[in-house]
Amino acid sequence: MDFDLTSLNNEQHQLLAQIALHLAQAESADEALAQVIEWLDTLCDLRRGVISLIDEVDHELKAEITASSVSPIAGRRMRYRPGEGITGQVFATGKALFVPDLSKDERFLNRSGMRRETTHEGAVSFFCVPVLYHATVLGTMGGDKQAALIADPDMELSFLQMVAALIAPFVRRKQLENQMLAYRRARQPGGAFTRLTGRSTKLLDVERLITTVAHANTLVLITGETGTGKSVAAEALHMLSPRSKQPFIEINCGAIPENLIESELFGHERGAFTGAIQRHLGVFERAGEGTVFLDEVGELPLPAQTRLLRVLQKGEFERVGGTETIHIKARIIAATNRNLRDAVDQGIFRADLFYRLHVFPIQMPSLRERGAADITLLADMFAQKFALSMGKTITRISKSATEMLTSYNWPGNIRELENAIERSVVLSEDGIIHGWHLPATLQGAVARPHTPRSEDSFIDFDKMVKNLEVDLINEAMTATRGNQTLAAERLGITKRIIQYKIAQYGIDWRAFRKHTRTRKDEQ
Repeated sequence: MDFDLTSLNNEQHQLLAQIALHLAQAESADEALAQVIEWLDTLCDLRRGVISLIDEVDHELKAEITASSVSPIAGRRMRYRPGEGITGQVFATGKALFVPDLSKDERFLNRSGMRRETTHEGAVSFFCVPVLYHATVLGTMGGDKQAALIADPDMELSFLQMVAALIAPFVRRKQLENQMLAYRRARQPGGAFTRLTGRSTKLLDVERLITTVAHANTLVLITGETGTGKSVAAEALHMLSPRSKQPFIEINCGAIPENLIESELFGHERGAFTGAIQRHLGVFERAGEGTVFLDEVGELPLPAQTRLLRVLQKGEFERVGGTETIHIKARIIAATNRNLRDAVDQGIFRADLFYRLHVFPIQMPSLRERGAADITLLADMFAQKFALSMGKTITRISKSATEMLTSYNWPGNIRELENAIERSVVLSEDGIIHGWHLPATLQGAVARPHTPRSEDSFIDFDKMVKNLEVDLINEAMTATRGNQTLAAERLGITKRIIQYKIAQYGIDWRAFRKHTRTRKDEQ
């Protein structure tokens, strides 16, 4: 937006410069914006000033920054839907408004109740301007002024628009800083991303998307193969959102019988069907203002899809067997491992529901896409988790076991890895997870990395034996610091056999002694 600075008086020019300098040096958004409102009050006679910003949870404008003359109670009353009242209209249209006499304007709602106290002031005018950032309306800024003090309303409205333009980048910057702060906190131990273990680029991209959309009320569709952590991502999104203190209710749409799914989602009235002996509240009601996570939404039967579409479009539904229309307040997150586009083509999923769900998709990467580093991190995390629950101590995962883990294709993704590590912890007797502790499907993985096996394929027996022997020798040589005689005794074989195997497999026995000397030198 272009502004005509020549239309302003000298005092307004000076205040604009003062505000710009103040915002450039300010560290606290609340304190900086509150100071701007106070200057508009004391220097421009703009009383009861307020900056209102959109709340993404209930999509209402709320008074975030108010003049000191506005009581906290009055500030909490200033809530407007987009298009509602003068403030809501300015937000919805993005156009500034000047109201010459508030008492004669039907749009004036007086939610704060403060204007009842201004009858002695004579006619009171009201200014309201949008806070715009790159054509996006972040909120509004407004205040009233005695009509008798206004010489040129167009000039004053233009001046307030310039102030709003100075505020907007600062507000947006703070929003981004808050998002980054939330992301950093989420990455800390105990944060929202604690269970999203990994450092791969693909996983970090997912975390950034979650952080970005968490504070919006946007519907999110999480896609990905079975076992990739879709429910963990959904819960992290809820924890980062303003709804984090409200319920998070997860429902697996594919695990509930078709004749019960609508009752579970929308609830039912007493007598709605045989066995309905009392009213039952569905997940959309039980969640309140929290989050409903519809896992495996692609498995919903067509009748339930039709009712869900209405919930997404109009935010309302009726219980099964009921006539009362209920308005939903919860946020909805959906997930599926099914290709919904293919399901639409096959006629088993509604196209209109697909496009309604596909507002903000997040694709969870498969474990094989995340790479060896994430596989190793997850394996270590699961090893410690199960060791703690079983009262064991796991010091490390052997080299050969690590090779098997990172060479396998992981069609079952994280869930399959978790099961494999749990089995290994159960079998481990020396605090180490060895290759032979892993399932047989993994023990042939090194021979054919990233190649899924069919029922007719064969495991390379010689390769498995070699991996096992190398693993055993390496462990023994590490434990005895390269002493071949002691290593052979530890394995229950002769020194000649271990020397033969070391030569056969090209194991550098000197490396174990070098490692020992290096550690001694460091001490």
